[in-house]
Amino acid sequence: MRIAFVMDDLGVHSNGTFVTARRYARALRAQGHEVRLVGVGAEGDDAFPLPERRIPVVTPVSTRCGFRFGEPDPDALDRALGGVDLVHLFLPFALERAALRWARSHGVAASAAFHLQPENVTYNAGIGAAPPVCGAVYALFRRWLYDGVRRVHCPSEMIAGRLADHGYRARTTVISNGVPAPFVPAGAPAGTFGPDGLVHVVTVGRLAPEKNQETILRAVGLSRHRDRIRLHICGSGPRRRSLERLGSRLPVPPSFEFHDAAGLVALEQASPFYVHASVADIEAISVLEALACGCVPVIGEAPQSAPAAFALTPESLFPARDPRALAERLDWWIEHPDERARMSARYVAEGESMRVSRCCERFAAFAEGAVEEDVALGLAVAGAR
Repeated sequence: MRIAFVMDDLGVHSNGTFVTARRYARALRAQGHEVRLVGVGAEGDDAFPLPERRIPVVTPVSTRCGFRFGEPDPDALDRALGGVDLVHLFLPFALERAALRWARSHGVAASAAFHLQPENVTYNAGIGAAPPVCGAVYALFRRWLYDGVRRVHCPSEMIAGRLADHGYRARTTVISNGVPAPFVPAGAPAGTFGPDGLVHVVTVGRLAPEKNQETILRAVGLSRHRDRIRLHICGSGPRRRSLERLGSRLPVPPSFEFHDAAGLVALEQASPFYVHASVADIEAISVLEALACGCVPVIGEAPQSAPAAFALTPESLFPARDPRALAERLDWWIEHPDERARMSARYVAEGESMRVSRCCERFAAFAEGAVEEDVALGLAVAGAR
């Protein structure tokens, strides 16, 4: 198949949606498909870079959050989308809406993915979960884009359920974003205590309100083993200074890091535990990556966060905003090394079942189904407004 991935910003390597688009493109190409990347900062094979769209008031805010909007230039879309079998849209903004209109006017099938959780918008706007506002954003996204396609890729059952709750009529298909090949265990599970005598605990995610790293820092401070825990906080974002201030109170100050894939794999292979406390996450592929490396995860449960589904035992779960409960979980795992080693092997197997290559085989079937359905039912469905 010839597939065009259309996404506003394909140049920010810390963006999870960007990472998914690039990984899927590589895996699909390895399986014999042609994949074009269309967006700001697109590079590499079959890349069609677009200019940035500057929006008064909005652009300065989005830039601080590490995101750029793509300019829906008609000539550029003609070059990028000509001859494809499917136009696949990653976000509900002007670029993707223009690409959907192009697809419909040129008799090309179209599908979409749901990667932008409205709660990510409201938390970064400083208003928290804000259910009425989130409901309005879900409705806006549906009118902007998702009413115009018949099939939507969802990375988790949680977000597929939310779309149904908010009146989305397109058929949803749940496929994980997938774990790439480099994330594997080093061999035997890491010991509870490292060569330096410390317990190394990893968390990965943007330093943003909904990721809730504050709870992890407070939990470490409440642990019976706080004098021997080194927390590795991997990511960047606007909350770094406040998190550094909070972390400075710990007996062992946390390390704030940003790694490429190889560095992250090495860190997680050497660390016994991974903690995730996010209160809003469509999938959190970072959890899958960590457990594929042999980390035992301890995952926060929250209504708008999907990764709790990865837990294989109650000891891997805690209420996402409860630092005392998290501290109790960490203490239990530290004090039960045999159980940690046993569960590490089970979590590795779970990660292995969700490799990107396997997920992309399912995505290829999703894409073929989207083309067949659009052709069978007629391509002239309502485009995005």
